[in-house]
Amino acid sequence: MRRSPLALSFSITALLALAAPAVALTGSGTWNHLGTNGAAGPSLNGVVNEMYAAPDGFLYVGGAFKNAGGIAAADLIAKFDGKNWSSIGTSPLSTTGAVFAIAVSGSKVYAGGNFVDAGGNNAADYLAVYDGVSWKPFCNATPSAAFNLQVTALQVVGTRLYVGGTFYNANANPDADGLIACDLATGVMTTVFSPAPSSIVVSDLATDGTRLYAGGNFADLGGDLTADRVAWYEAGAWHGLSSTAIGGIVRSLHTKGTDVYIGADGQNLAGDAKADFFIKWNGSTYSAVGSNAADTNGYFPAGANIYEITSSGSLLFAAGTWQNADGAPTGDVIAYFDGTAWRPVGSNGAGNGPWSGDTQALAVFGGQLYAGGAISNGGGDPLANFAASRSLRLPDMFLDTAIGNNVYSPTAVGEVRNVNVPKGTQKTAGIWIQNDGLLPATFKLKGTGTASGYTIKYIDHLNGDADVTAAMKAGTYSVPYLLAPGQTYTLRMVIKLSASAANSGSFTVTATSTTNTPKDAVRLVVHGT
Repeated sequence: MRRSPLALSFSITALLALAAPAVALTGSGTWNHLGTNGAAGPSLNGVVNEMYAAPDGFLYVGGAFKNAGGIAAADLIAKFDGKNWSSIGTSPLSTTGAVFAIAVSGSKVYAGGNFVDAGGNNAADYLAVYDGVSWKPFCNATPSAAFNLQVTALQVVGTRLYVGGTFYNANANPDADGLIACDLATGVMTTVFSPAPSSIVVSDLATDGTRLYAGGNFADLGGDLTADRVAWYEAGAWHGLSSTAIGGIVRSLHTKGTDVYIGADGQNLAGDAKADFFIKWNGSTYSAVGSNAADTNGYFPAGANIYEITSSGSLLFAAGTWQNADGAPTGDVIAYFDGTAWRPVGSNGAGNGPWSGDTQALAVFGGQLYAGGAISNGGGDPLANFAASRSLRLPDMFLDTAIGNNVYSPTAVGEVRNVNVPKGTQKTAGIWIQNDGLLPATFKLKGTGTASGYTIKYIDHLNGDADVTAAMKAGTYSVPYLLAPGQTYTLRMVIKLSASAANSGSFTVTATSTTNTPKDAVRLVVHGT
């Protein structure tokens, strides 16, 4: 912005300082791209199928892309630290195919998909491990490839890596169909069925730390007649979740404590009219999670597919393919449940969902919600292709004329108001702080700057007209209430000019920020007349 030479410039930046689980938002500008390709272009050029927030402090991303972040070796799998991309090793995993599943244990990275010859090794098909030096075969009993079809799910439980997919006769073992276990230390494969089911496809795996949960298209695992489409495994035995059949093919699983959340094809899952495509198992019974606004059916519309589920605090996130859930034009491809209701997660800035392509992957990492899939222009950001992120903690500041509402800029671009103030008089302006995040929060503000003949006061009129100027200047002022998502708080700024006030001056309010929480700013430009 070009400033007038006869102007007082004033900026306010809000910080989200506290967080806990709860509610709502739909608006533009909330989704952002993940870096660039090093030449101001999108960082990814192919579909993302998997995102995995690992204990080593990286977000691992897998799919059908090449050269993530412009890095030559970052093909099919790469890692992101919140700002920068990096490859896993100096050579690509593979130049063909795609990654569908990722697991990390210690210093080793495991990738599953439909690629072949990982690291140039013709025995590393569909599953490979990066051991800190190079990509190698894993779970192979012979020099030839262990797997003959794609790996779609990986899960570490204790000392084992469980591998699920559409393969059969892994390592030429007739009982190694659809799901096997590999010893993390030795790579030795063991079977989990005897005999293997006649037909089994495993779409997803999850664990509560002890039990392994498997979902997909199968029946009667381990001889248990209730172990259809979803089952759990412990101490060498398979069990169904209930004698009530869940219904359609299970595509996604997520555990939270002892609860298991399941995304499955079909409406009225387990016979519950409100359990459409999404259902919860609490260890003993199935139940619906939320409903539509009329409380008659589920939130997700007919034909939905839920490909991924994750959580943060008490919030649940689901992603897949659907449009206009519960009749909302923004209710496309991604949603969250706040404990009371399902809600959309932002928009494309033009009144529709954040993007139209399928969403295949979700992860919470560094205070951000990450999504991947066939994304184009996520949230209206032309660089947010195939992946996008939005902060779970998002301040939105605007002036009392609504300038800056649903605009997010740390430098107040698009959030500027000009006013004229006669010298010898004063002007009052309102500053609104709104919680546009998904979690309850407070905000921290700091004001700095001086100008000859200008007096700035900050008044907290909702707190007994308290003069909070000293705290604002010291950077110790925080909104005194925890704001629920969508709630606002206001301050008054009183600008007084002396009769001999200077024609210009600069007043700035800034804030420190929690990790990956964007700042927002508004600016009041005062012309002394």
